[in-house]
Amino acid sequence: MYTEKFDPELLYVECSKCGQPVLWSPGDTTRILAWAGIDAGTLDEKCMIVSEGCPVCQPGKNSFSTQVVRLRKSAAGRAQKRGAPVN
Repeated sequence: MYTEKFDPELLYVECSKCGQPVLWSPGDTTRILAWAGIDAGTLDEKCMIVSEGCPVCQPGKNSFSTQVVRLRKSAAGRAQKRGAPVN
C-alpha cells in the first residue's frame, strides 16, 4: 500500500470572525507551523487552521492569531471543530 505524507500547505485556512477563506503565500503554512512547534507529520486532511480575523473583516491589520483544529464527525454525521490544538 502506497501512502504519501500529507502536505501542510494544503491545509484550509478560515477566518473565525467572518467565515471567509484566508489565502496565504506559498510556504507560509509550513513556516508558521514550524515556528509554532507543530509537527506537520501529525496533521492530515481532517485538520484546518482557524484565524482570529483576516484582512477582509479587519482591514489594515497585518497579524492574526491562529489555531490548528482537527475536524471530526459527530454521531449525527456533521463535522464539528474540536477545540484542542494538534501537537
